[in-house]
Amino acid sequence: MLPSDPTNETAYSFVVFGASGRLALRKIFPALWQLYRDNLLPQGTKIFTFSRTRLELARFRIKCVPHMQLDRNRDPAKYNSFWTNVHCCCGSYDNPYDYTQLRDAMVRQETKHNMTLANRIFYLAVPPVVFDHVTLNISRKCLSQTGFNHVIVEKPFARNEVTFKPYQAQLTQTFKESQIYMIDHYLSKRVMQNFFIVRYTNLIWSETWNNRHIAAVMISVKCEHPVSEYVEYFNQFGIIRDVMTNHMMQLLAMLTMEQPYSNYVEDMRAEKLKVLKQILTLDMSDLLLGQYANNGRETNASNVGYAQHPGIPKNSLTPTYAMAVLRLKCKRWTGVPFILRVGKALNETKTEVRVQYRPMDCERSEHSKSLPNELVLQLAPKENLFMRVLLKQPGLHGLCLREAQLNLMSRERGPPLPNFSSLLLDVFEGNQMLFMRSDEQCEIWRIFSPALTYIDVEHPKPLPYHFGSRGPLAAYDMARKNGFVFYESDDWHAVVQEQEHKDSNSRALMATPAWMH
Repeated sequence: MLPSDPTNETAYSFVVFGASGRLALRKIFPALWQLYRDNLLPQGTKIFTFSRTRLELARFRIKCVPHMQLDRNRDPAKYNSFWTNVHCCCGSYDNPYDYTQLRDAMVRQETKHNMTLANRIFYLAVPPVVFDHVTLNISRKCLSQTGFNHVIVEKPFARNEVTFKPYQAQLTQTFKESQIYMIDHYLSKRVMQNFFIVRYTNLIWSETWNNRHIAAVMISVKCEHPVSEYVEYFNQFGIIRDVMTNHMMQLLAMLTMEQPYSNYVEDMRAEKLKVLKQILTLDMSDLLLGQYANNGRETNASNVGYAQHPGIPKNSLTPTYAMAVLRLKCKRWTGVPFILRVGKALNETKTEVRVQYRPMDCERSEHSKSLPNELVLQLAPKENLFMRVLLKQPGLHGLCLREAQLNLMSRERGPPLPNFSSLLLDVFEGNQMLFMRSDEQCEIWRIFSPALTYIDVEHPKPLPYHFGSRGPLAAYDMARKNGFVFYESDDWHAVVQEQEHKDSNSRALMATPAWMH
C-alpha cells in the first residue's frame, strides 16, 4: 500500500530521542520535512520529540529553519502544516514514568482518528552512556501491540570489541534483528547503487574486479571544517571511531563483497558479513595518525589548532587524521591494499573511492606509467561515477597522451530524493537493505580493536599538519609505498613543493613517529 493511499487506516509515530541535539536539528527534521513536502511521508504520521532539555515547539521550529531548504514560493503553507504533526515531550532517559507519558501521547494521536493499526519508529540520536536506559524503557513502555516497532541506531556503536559485546547483547535482547536499523548515511548514495549495476551487469568491470587487474583502492573522507562544534564528543572518540569504523568500512564491504545470490535483503547482508570476516586485523605499522595545528594565517577564531579549541586539553593526543591500510585474505583480493584516508580541517570537503588498475604490460609512453586507469566513485559534495582513461591529445602532437573521463552515471530528471530522506523512507517501508546488521559491526571491531587499544593505552603522538592543508606529508608517502598513484594536484611531489613553499619548516612534519617502526 502506498504511503499516500487515502484508505490507509494505519497510524505512524516517529519518535526522535535526543531531539535537542545537532543531529536532529540538521539531519533528522530536514529529512522528515522533505518527505512530507514531497508527499512521501505516510499519511497519519505524527512526530514526537523526546529529550532531557525541554523543547518549545515554536522556538524549535525557528531553529530548524536554516537547515530546511525552504522554497518561499512553494513551501510556506505546507511547512506550517508539517509542524502541526510535531509534538514535544520532555523527560529523563532513565525514568520509566516519562516513557509512560510519551506512550500516552502517542496513543492519543493514534486513536484520535480511529486508526486500527499503530506503527512506531524510534530514532536513537542519544549519547552511548544512556543507550541502555533508552532501549530498555522503550521495550517496556512504548512498544506498539498492533503494528511494527522499528528502532534506528546511530553511531558510535561502542568504543571497541569489548564494549560492543554488552551493547549488542542489550540491543538484540530488547529488539529482534528485523526491528533494528543500524544507520549509515553513506550507503544510501545513488552512486553506490549505480556502481552495483556497473559492476554486476557489465563484462568489462565484472571480469576485471579482482587482484589480477586492480593495483590499489583508496577511500577518502576529507572535511575542511574543524571539530569545534562537537569537541566533547570528538575528543572522547577520535577520528577512527567517528568515521572509519562505520561509514568507511561499510563502503569497503560494498566494494569488495561477492554478488549476492538474490536481491533479498539477507543475502546481501550475508555477503557483506562474509567479506568483513576476510579482512585482516589492522597492524599498527599500517596506521598513520595526524592532528591539525594552527597554520598562523587564519583570521577566523575557530580555525585554530585542535588543542586550541575551548574544551580540548592542551596536551590532547586525539587524532584528527588517520590513514589505514587494510588487507583481505581471499582469492579475489589478496595483495590489493585498501587505503582508508580520513581527516578534519583539510583543504577541501569530499568523499570518494578511487580504484586504480594495474599498468599495461607493454607501455610505450612514460606519461602512461604515471596515470593508471581509475574508476572513481564520488559521494560528496556531488555524486558522480566515472572512469579515468588515456586518450591521444587533440591536434598535431603525435602520440602524446592526455587524461579523459568516461561518465558512467546518468543524470536523472527532476531533483533526486535526498539520501538521508531515502533512508528514513526505507525504515517506514521495512527495507533493511542499506542498514548494518549487528554482527557486521562485531567484525569491524575485531579489525580495529587492537590498534585502538594501543592508541588508548600508549597515547602515540600524532603527526602535526597545518589547518587547511592536505594532511601529513607522510600519509602521501605511505599511500605511494602501497602502490597508489596520485593524479595531478594530488601528486606526491606537488604536495611536497606546496608545503615547503608555505612553511620552510614543513620537512619536520615528515618525521615518522617511533610507534610506526
